[in-house]
Amino acid sequence: MAIAGVLVAAPQAHVTVKTPARATTVAERAHTEALVRPLQPASRTYTVRPGDTLSAIAQRFYGNAADWPWIYHVNESKIANPNEIYVGETLQIPSDPPANAASYAPKHAQAATLSSSDTSLSGTLGCSGLEALWEAAGGSPAAAFMAAEIAMAESGGQQYALSPTDDYGYWQINASHGALATFNPIGNAKAAILISDDGTDWDPWTTYVTGAYEGRC
Repeated sequence: MAIAGVLVAAPQAHVTVKTPARATTVAERAHTEALVRPLQPASRTYTVRPGDTLSAIAQRFYGNAADWPWIYHVNESKIANPNEIYVGETLQIPSDPPANAASYAPKHAQAATLSSSDTSLSGTLGCSGLEALWEAAGGSPAAAFMAAEIAMAESGGQQYALSPTDDYGYWQINASHGALATFNPIGNAKAAILISDDGTDWDPWTTYVTGAYEGRC
């Protein structure tokens, strides 16, 4: 910082200013840590909107659409297919991608340029819509019909169904499952896929155990 002018003080008789040793040590340590500790970027999230693609999101945050594999890598547990992301999904946007970001792309992946899904698989759905949602979330086509019947029995096909015991959405995912309990259509379907072991174990659903699902579709 520049000093405008010079101040001349009267001579003083052998004045010595001493800084306590401990204070000096603490100050030096704090200064050193500030120099060597890397700045951590604040974590970011992004909610997918109609028309989004992973490459477009990468362009938005990184200025380079080719860095989309880095976003895919961090959100791989949510994204079954990098060419299919869904409106309403919340993605983690990691810090600036590494130089080898492209290496995180799954084998045989395209450029992740297909648009995010529209809102046709949301709101109140019938059996065919629930089957389509199940498959769109990565569920087995062979289990789609049963999945739709159970969802109809559980929620009547209503996206925002909420039971007195805190069961959420189409497949009434209980709050005990944490973040899996969501009204987000694709998230709710993915939760059902996970809990049912991709449609091979429906025992967690009361409507299956009691047979109440039969004939719903």
